[in-house]
Amino acid sequence: MHNKLTTIKKVIWVITPFLLLTILIILLFRGCNTKRIEGKDIVVDGVIVKQPTNNCRAHFSGTLLSDEEEYGNISIIYQTDDFSEYVGEGKYPRGQAAFPKADSTSFDAIAIDHGTQVIIYSEENFKGEILLDEKGPVIIINTHRYTKYSVVIDEILTKKFNEPLNTNFPPSCRKMSKSNMFEWSRGSLKVICNE
Repeated sequence: MHNKLTTIKKVIWVITPFLLLTILIILLFRGCNTKRIEGKDIVVDGVIVKQPTNNCRAHFSGTLLSDEEEYGNISIIYQTDDFSEYVGEGKYPRGQAAFPKADSTSFDAIAIDHGTQVIIYSEENFKGEILLDEKGPVIIINTHRYTKYSVVIDEILTKKFNEPLNTNFPPSCRKMSKSNMFEWSRGSLKVICNE
């Protein structure tokens, strides 16, 4: 009987550190998720922001944005995927933490809804040069991509989108960025809604 208890103690002694390590890893990965739903708000990078709603939303993408998807190249406006984030009103002190998918895939387009303003700063914590200050409705496509994707971009800028996206973003509300958007997510931004 004594040998059996000793064996059980040894097994527990060996297994316990692995169990604790597994629990620690699970807790760390859960903590790395920058967005958590808390009632009607979302916590992004430790800051409480609002969920997107009609006339108060912005879509940031590491691909082009349009009304039809081409995986890895074009995302559908207001539909999150592997390359984009879709947010409501809030202050985002670190763009890379707030928009990791758009940042990691190159940050190539923004769709800003009617009644929504987006201000992007060159530095974290709302400091530095203002890179963008736009009120929606507007779709902005990275000018850096034009040389390689001019045919696709010209189509996105001029085509009639499927409804209701064409009503929200007619061709007159689509344009190229004034600078390379790749660096825009290195700073910070505000999404402001006129309710």
